[in-house]
Amino acid sequence: MLKDDLTLIRNRLDSAGTIAVFAHIRPDGDSVGAALALGWALEDEGKKVEFVSEDPIPERFWFLFQFTADGKNPFIPEPVNADCYVVPDISSPDRVGAFFQNHPEIKTDICIDHHVSNTGFSKLKWVEPDTPAACCVLADIMPKMGFTLTKRISSALLCGIITDTNSFSNSDVNTKALRLAADLIDNGAELFKICRTAYKEHSIQEMEYWRIGMNNMHIEGELAWSYILTSERKAAGIESDEDNGFTNYMGNTTGIKTSILFTETNNNSVKISWRSVPGYDVAKVAVSFGGGGHKAASGATVNGAIDTVIRDVIDKTKEMLF
Repeated sequence: MLKDDLTLIRNRLDSAGTIAVFAHIRPDGDSVGAALALGWALEDEGKKVEFVSEDPIPERFWFLFQFTADGKNPFIPEPVNADCYVVPDISSPDRVGAFFQNHPEIKTDICIDHHVSNTGFSKLKWVEPDTPAACCVLADIMPKMGFTLTKRISSALLCGIITDTNSFSNSDVNTKALRLAADLIDNGAELFKICRTAYKEHSIQEMEYWRIGMNNMHIEGELAWSYILTSERKAAGIESDEDNGFTNYMGNTTGIKTSILFTETNNNSVKISWRSVPGYDVAKVAVSFGGGGHKAASGATVNGAIDTVIRDVIDKTKEMLF
């Protein structure tokens, strides 16, 4: 665990003028929920906050914007006036996107995370790798730092917990996470609405994504893998390169220990998503390809032709896990 004193973290937030709170690239529910929850808590105390996401926020999380002052998406592509930089649910600077690469003179001030692959890059940090979601970490430590978990903050946190735990079904879910979720529901977060909107609902385009993934799926012993080509996505009218839960679907197949989805992106690279059952640490495979994440769920993005990337990744996965 990488932990600084919560008092130091709180003091840094108190001393800032404008605080940038980042979602990571290709934001998921835990990233969006963590950024909104912490940012809203700071706004409630009169702080100026810039919500930052290099990539668009997926539509399934737009329901949270009802809690903003004007009901609109508050995220901007990069900070404008910030003098404090906070990165929840982010394990390394590249997961923010290009901002810190383009501004090497700027360092992150505070990182609050739960990834085992966290590099300890921030000036101040609070990392709990055994906790199933960054929003679980925040739900626990925000009251300890004096923040009040209002309905909108609790809704954002519960959204993150539900999505990152696959609706409390992952192997790392513990009683503490369930108790934290119950407290958030007591604070006004609507369990059914959040589960339905952020976790269960899907579009026609997402169904098309699954159809393509099924057609391209391969089984090699205890490994299931598939791929999605850019040309296939465009032909089906799918703009996003998110996996839409398909990697989990493959991983839930009887007899499968690890699943991998390869998605060709619009930037001549391949996005890779791994999932595994307990006992198979896909994070160490992801790290070997410049990525990271959790033991049971990790990702990476690799430049190169998809055929080459697929073979390299499958060979390395087999070598490290089987």
